Amino acid sequence: MGQQLFFVALILPPDLGAIANGWQYYCVDHFQTKKALNSPPHITLQPPFKLSAQDFGQLQNLLQTFAQSRPVMPIQLTGFNCFPPRVIYLDVERSQKLLNCQSQLKNTFAEKLQICDQRYGDRPFRPHVTLAFKDLSRDNFARAWAFFQGRSLDHNFVAEGVSLLQHNGRHWQMSAYFPFRGQS
Repeated sequence: MGQQLFFVALILPPDLGAIANGWQYYCVDHFQTKKALNSPPHITLQPPFKLSAQDFGQLQNLLQTFAQSRPVMPIQLTGFNCFPPRVIYLDVERSQKLLNCQSQLKNTFAEKLQICDQRYGDRPFRPHVTLAFKDLSRDNFARAWAFFQGRSLDHNFVAEGVSLLQHNGRHWQMSAYFPFRGQS
């Protein structure tokens, strides 16, 4: 069997997901960018990777074990930010719990599945929820950032588990959810 494309993320709860989607649709209408709509609003913990179908069970077991070893964690959305020249996003507070979760997941993937993120190398983890990217032109990026820069946003939620998302050829959809063990 061939390889399939996955990534691991914290999915925003429905109320905050709706707020993020609202901003994504604002970007569609005003800045002609729609690629961010190809996945539910999320914070990526493990960027996209390919895995053969025969290794899917091992991946699920690994994520189940990982999630059950972690407590729930608070997540704070702190405003808008960007990665020039193409990405506008909701900023996420870099809490020690979130940084540790991502780092441990990254190390687990490297050790147990030999999956490393070649594209981003050793760049530090910058948690965020993407509003516009890839198909955002440089001109529209400048217009979008002028709009979002300085706007305030302050929301929080408790991340209760990690989600495995799979690409179906057109967009990303949740394949499985792995709850954390509970109280922090």
